[in-house]
Amino acid sequence: MYKRKLAGFGLVAACLAITPASAGDIGTTKADVNKNLSVVLKWVAGTLDSYGDAKVTYTGKPVIFKTSHHVPKVSGLAKSQLKGYAILEKMSGGKIKVNDTWSKTVHSANGGRKAVRTGLSDHAPCFSLYTAKDYNMVHGLGLPFMFGNAHEAVATAETLYPNYLKKEFERFPGVKIARVAHTSPYHLFTQRPVHNLADIKGMKIRAGGGNHSKIIGALGATQVSMPLASAYTAMQRGTLDAIHSSDAIAPIFKVHEVTKYRTTNGFNVLTIEYCTSGKWLDRLPSDLKTVYQNWTRQYAQVEAQYFYDRLDAIHLDMMIKNHGIKKIDLAPAERERWEATLAPITSSWIAANEKKALPARQFIADVRALSKKFAGMSANDIMLAAIHSPIKGMY
Repeated sequence: MYKRKLAGFGLVAACLAITPASAGDIGTTKADVNKNLSVVLKWVAGTLDSYGDAKVTYTGKPVIFKTSHHVPKVSGLAKSQLKGYAILEKMSGGKIKVNDTWSKTVHSANGGRKAVRTGLSDHAPCFSLYTAKDYNMVHGLGLPFMFGNAHEAVATAETLYPNYLKKEFERFPGVKIARVAHTSPYHLFTQRPVHNLADIKGMKIRAGGGNHSKIIGALGATQVSMPLASAYTAMQRGTLDAIHSSDAIAPIFKVHEVTKYRTTNGFNVLTIEYCTSGKWLDRLPSDLKTVYQNWTRQYAQVEAQYFYDRLDAIHLDMMIKNHGIKKIDLAPAERERWEATLAPITSSWIAANEKKALPARQFIADVRALSKKFAGMSANDIMLAAIHSPIKGMY
């Protein structure tokens, strides 16, 4: 499905100072990160030679695209999405005009799907983790040790969406997928060092529910369900002993100010889907529909690479250098013990969904095969594939 295309993109200036081994597969130095994310950096800057081959022939009035989100407009995630909306307007030749609303003005964190269904919004987050009982197969993407980074997770999930996930999302009238976004992998932030399973037992750890909570419990810790925004105060009061968070998100919630150690484990990512109004899509002229399809495939990778993977590198470096966070990497044998300890969660999930006559075993096999495939590709090549060979069948 994906065509491998190489391009001689130059380095893009970015204020990075990367600590060795902090950037994962996107590199370990400033030059590495700039080079390995050069395509997405050019995409965001609006300086790519091509954003795909969709031609705009529509000559009518611009179509308004109402987007909404519960996060503040000043947040890093919002700023990233605003850059994306600017590129959507550019790709459509100004024929799609974005009307963006933020800060729970239209809906709360768990109200995006309803806002799309009722016409309050044309595009909103519809995170399955907030309405977990409404979904089955998509939760398999958050099982332990499936992905190494956000862009690998997104490429895998969107490839599998038409065959495995589409029915789950489209059974709600008027709801279509925009993108199957993912966070970067989560790691453990603690007050005392964690080098092995024995160190984690008995700890009270903030978790986000669902598979995330099951993972924490299987490790012998006590999972405490609370919003990440409340974790800072909970650590100060002793209600928590540790916070499980991605490096990209941790400084936003000041996790580094109430912890001393960060143990690399990365045993799960969170799926954070975005939905689009089916009525809005149906009203789009065919050429603009193609533009929107192409943009959503591209921006799914942009958010993964530009926001999550890039900020993983930037924020971990900052937390280590400026705040004294000590990074602990599990020994290979110890990581294998963690994987073996968490393997029953995946087995149980497969068994439970097979009882519902869902192809869970094949889904996980396909997830593992695709994650391995995309792990062998560069971030630049995956981004180029999203531009020149976008996945079909999402709508």
